[in-house]
Amino acid sequence: MEPSDANEIAFETSDALCALSLDIVTNCKRTLDITSRHLDPILFDNQAFADSVSQLVRNNRLAKVRLLVLDIGPVVARGHRLMELASRLSSFITIRKPGNDYKNFNEAMLIADTKAYTHRRFADRYDGLGSHNDIRRATDLTGRFDELWERAEPDPNFRRLHI
Repeated sequence: MEPSDANEIAFETSDALCALSLDIVTNCKRTLDITSRHLDPILFDNQAFADSVSQLVRNNRLAKVRLLVLDIGPVVARGHRLMELASRLSSFITIRKPGNDYKNFNEAMLIADTKAYTHRRFADRYDGLGSHNDIRRATDLTGRFDELWERAEPDPNFRRLHI
């Protein structure tokens, strides 16, 4: 990871992105928003990440985690720590899939407390930018996330987990 200015961190590998993402979620206090094609297991399906998300919602009764997953079918089929956590803590963790207008959306974002973020223009690649403290950029990304979220819907594949 190389800082390109005072706040921005460029990453080019899954290891660098994984480390930054874990650091951001570990320091998150209230809101965590994630967009992903398949909740990439390298980034999100590991014990450290799941423990940090669990700690977030257990430490703050007002915490909110929103997961926007383009195709949750494969995630449900193979199992995933965040899916298990969402099943147990559904008051805090909500999962939706993008609406039809956004079915080809191919970016990936992780936004914490509207100040820290990672952003990849292409969800299937591990290069992008992030920051621990860039409120302006994180606010812009949150606005984009909110737009996607408002047009998103619950995925029936995830609902089946609760039966």
